[in-house]
Amino acid sequence: MRITLPTVPGPGVFILEGRLTGLWAKELLRVARAVNQGYGNAFDLSEVFYVDSKGEEVLRWLSSRGAKFITESAYGKDVCNRLRLERVEACQVRRDCEETPQTSHKLRIRQPAGASGVGESGVADGDQHLPRLLQ
Repeated sequence: MRITLPTVPGPGVFILEGRLTGLWAKELLRVARAVNQGYGNAFDLSEVFYVDSKGEEVLRWLSSRGAKFITESAYGKDVCNRLRLERVEACQVRRDCEETPQTSHKLRIRQPAGASGVGESGVADGDQHLPRLLQ
């Protein structure tokens, strides 16, 4: 587990990475209490890939103190749904939603050689294979 503390005094964003289990859950609780008593902070769970029962207890406690949770990963979303944690977008916490330009990421799909719309590299632009309703 890696815990990155907020860079500004007061409520901020904790970045969590790895497995939130056992002693690491207790350490997160200790650190969160030390930084503004855990009130009003946000916790980025995007890089958390496992939470045990101790970790769940800590996340529930943080939530009861007004913590919000950031994640786009399927596992993080599942944890938030199961534990009824308030999930927010990262830009909502940093207050830069309107200032951040929207970026577009093209899906790249590897296809067998000779498939239509595929160059010599065997990689196609994913937009070519989306149903018309999704384009």
